[in-house]
Amino acid sequence: MVGTQSTHLAFTIRRSEIEDRILIPKYYDPDLVAAQQMAMPEFDLPALTEVLLPGESGSRLGRYVPREFYGTGDIPFVRTSDLADWRVRPDFKKGVSQEVYEEFGQRSDIQVKDLLMVAHGTYLVGATALVTQDDVPMLLQDHLFRLRVDESSGLATELVLAALSTAFVQRQVRARQFSAEIIDKIGERHHGLRLPIPKDSSVVTQVVNGVRDIVSRQTKALIGIRQVSASSMRITRERAEAHYGFSVQRSKIKRKILIPKYYDPNIEELVAEAERIDQASWVSIVDLMKSGSLQLTTGVEVGKMAYGTGMVPFIRTSDMVAWEVKRDTKQGVSTEVYEEHAGKAALQPHDILLVRDGTYLVGNTAIVMPGDIPALFSGGLYRIRVNDTEQLDPFALIAALNHPLVRRQMRSKQFTRDVIDTLGNRLPEVRVPTAHLSNRSELARKCEASNSQGMS
Repeated sequence: MVGTQSTHLAFTIRRSEIEDRILIPKYYDPDLVAAQQMAMPEFDLPALTEVLLPGESGSRLGRYVPREFYGTGDIPFVRTSDLADWRVRPDFKKGVSQEVYEEFGQRSDIQVKDLLMVAHGTYLVGATALVTQDDVPMLLQDHLFRLRVDESSGLATELVLAALSTAFVQRQVRARQFSAEIIDKIGERHHGLRLPIPKDSSVVTQVVNGVRDIVSRQTKALIGIRQVSASSMRITRERAEAHYGFSVQRSKIKRKILIPKYYDPNIEELVAEAERIDQASWVSIVDLMKSGSLQLTTGVEVGKMAYGTGMVPFIRTSDMVAWEVKRDTKQGVSTEVYEEHAGKAALQPHDILLVRDGTYLVGNTAIVMPGDIPALFSGGLYRIRVNDTEQLDPFALIAALNHPLVRRQMRSKQFTRDVIDTLGNRLPEVRVPTAHLSNRSELARKCEASNSQGMS
């Protein structure tokens, strides 16, 4: 919700103020001019190009990689949707092999402490992330910039990251991103972004230390999530093995569903093996619902006219990452809209959100924390609410929902409808491991500790 433009019925500029023959009004946003004047007593306002290394050493786009190389390995191929809360998502959607990385990696040239920024898209343009040791090696898509701060500028990379994330800079991004065919681009205009750098050195130190602390806690939390879920979180790992053919008895056909992956022949065998290893049964979500342990509901669609009417988050499928609700949810609604729909779609602490409709996001989860509410959630999400936290701990449940075999079940029940995929009403059929699901379990304590690290 940052960087929102206010409405101007009209404003004038001098002919001499026209830059590069650009005649798009928002580029000359008068509010930005006023904001710069107000900021000058307390902030230096260098252009981004002044703090980066010169030329392509300081800013360059990533590399186009053909689709046939997607899924060939585990080296991240980072795309625009893989940046969230200053980090590269741990569940990046596409990976490539070592051979592909060696062929294309030199162009990306990604190093620890580089900054990544979305160059092409829509609302994601301007999103940023810091590269850490845990992120490399990686390849970068040609819709993102790799930015490298010049040490001689005297500015820490963490300070530049914080400055790029301010509403002041994000509004400049919106003013400089223009539509090109079906997507928006900021192009080389990102070089002219003015960064608010505090003149007070104590404030600078506070910001730099704050960003470093956040990134450190994020890293610990991501490591904890991987350990708790016993998975690298890669969606490509949930895909079923290839089968040239298998048979299903007519009596086992359910609800006239004739889609082969729904009857993945390995799932039951793998669940039985997991039960033997864990010495605990797996139970379906519908059985947990029948027992009264949890409730399952879907959200609402408030309509696009309600977007931007207020500051109450309207959580959608893209607003969740690494088991958390993003702090910069893209759409907000008014208190009146919230009150109208709160009866069906309000959230409370420790509700679990799970993506129902989409493509690769289907099955993504987040646990709602006190700082996330009040909020509404969209119709593309399920809300899972635990009724008895003594018997079923929400933190352990979200870990169970991210078990690779549970996610694989979701993939088998995810069907294409029109232009998107959906779990429909089939999520209750999914079975989850019952071991460690009470709030006294070690798994629950580890999961809650990971979430409380502060991912954003």
